[in-house]
Amino acid sequence: MVMLSELQSQVAVSYDRLGMPSWPHPRPGTDSPPEEAYSRVTEPERYGIVHARARVWTDRLSEVPGVEVETLAPAPLDDEGHLGLFDRGVRLTSSRPGTLPLLLLERDAPLSEGEGTLAVLHISVAQPEIAVAMLPDCGCDACDWGSADLLTAIDQKIGTLVGGPFVALRGRGWHARWHPGGGSSGGTAPRQDHAQLMELCRRLAGGEDVRLPDGAEVFVGRSWLD
Repeated sequence: MVMLSELQSQVAVSYDRLGMPSWPHPRPGTDSPPEEAYSRVTEPERYGIVHARARVWTDRLSEVPGVEVETLAPAPLDDEGHLGLFDRGVRLTSSRPGTLPLLLLERDAPLSEGEGTLAVLHISVAQPEIAVAMLPDCGCDACDWGSADLLTAIDQKIGTLVGGPFVALRGRGWHARWHPGGGSSGGTAPRQDHAQLMELCRRLAGGEDVRLPDGAEVFVGRSWLD
């Protein structure tokens, strides 16, 4: 079985062969972006790198024994429909016990005033609405940290999910995500205690029998790899 580090190296090599655009961090120092940068998207087509990177991950993961790939038709990205539909996507599953499906969902987000579209990648587990990342999270020039930052973020998120363990908790108006290297929580409901949620997730990852918050739904994923 391939190790995660080997898989990440394979992805990097395969991606480099595509000759996709790359660009540096436009503000490598500590300078704040100019005000006009917040409403400007320079060369939006370059953000196609996020879809390209996801497709390379799909190709390399499909070569891992026991992994299957299913093409998805456009569907809502979230329960409330605030994010609209994704345009293309794949659902990857591993035959290893206790693993969660990985969803790599592509969206062509319209820009204002007919300026084209911005490629956005949504990374989810089990269901589109159980989101782990949206990249880029904005796309304006002020939020641009360079192409390497985007690619690293994609690799880290996918690596976290397939490397395991990973826990997703959600309830009405709140959610939590956890992995051994960290976690997050949030939502619009009365705030759940972050530290308590992280401890609960850690115990769930360890296979403990724990009491969940009322109405909570839990997803625990094990490693796809050795």
